[in-house]
Amino acid sequence: MADGLLGAWTSHSRLPDWASMEDQLELQVSHHIGAMPFLWLAVPNRPDGGSDRGYIERNSIALLSCLSAGPDQPSDGWLGHHANSPKVRQSGLWNSNHVDETYDPSFLQPLENLVMHTQ
Repeated sequence: MADGLLGAWTSHSRLPDWASMEDQLELQVSHHIGAMPFLWLAVPNRPDGGSDRGYIERNSIALLSCLSAGPDQPSDGWLGHHANSPKVRQSGLWNSNHVDETYDPSFLQPLENLVMHTQ
């Protein structure tokens, strides 16, 4: 099934048999992720209309990326090991943006503030 799914993900067309396999995998992924604890953070807009969302996102990704000495390697069974993108395979994240950047440690303070003010 994995070879068929890889073909489905990299193809520009969607064949009916691949769609069925993708649907099965999507259900498994949704079930797996749905069982994980997570926290939504409300990142308010600043008075100037800007937001710290991008700053928090960029630095969080850079912090966790294995390309920038992230703290946790993906498991041997992680599907990202088979991704076409070298950045996904090497970073251990399903992302290719910001994975090769260095994080700014000062972002941890506003992140902590957001966490502490989330109910």
